[in-house]
Amino acid sequence: MITFAPNVQIVDFTEQLALIFRLAGNWANISNVSVEINSIDDKRHKVGTLHGWSLAIDLDTAGDKMPDLEQLHGYLARHLPHPYQVLLEQDHVHVEWDMQRKKTPLAPRIA
Repeated sequence: MITFAPNVQIVDFTEQLALIFRLAGNWANISNVSVEINSIDDKRHKVGTLHGWSLAIDLDTAGDKMPDLEQLHGYLARHLPHPYQVLLEQDHVHVEWDMQRKKTPLAPRIA
């Protein structure tokens, strides 16, 4: 199941977001762990982020357990094609669609 945190906004429901939702939902069904969407279009991210352009999304799992986050990260990194970036942050998985960067799907970045 996919749920949304309060105040999550989507300005433009892009094809890029739709694919992330579909794959996150698939992983949730396979793993039996709910996925929560924490951020899409908001103003709290730093300048230069793709949040606010409907091209980036932050996801976490029920209970915020690191093993679940690692599995979600790995699943999305394997299934999302270039030019998606999938980063494992300290407490969430960040996914963005960015034509300007090279894909490093299995290299987690702990912020």
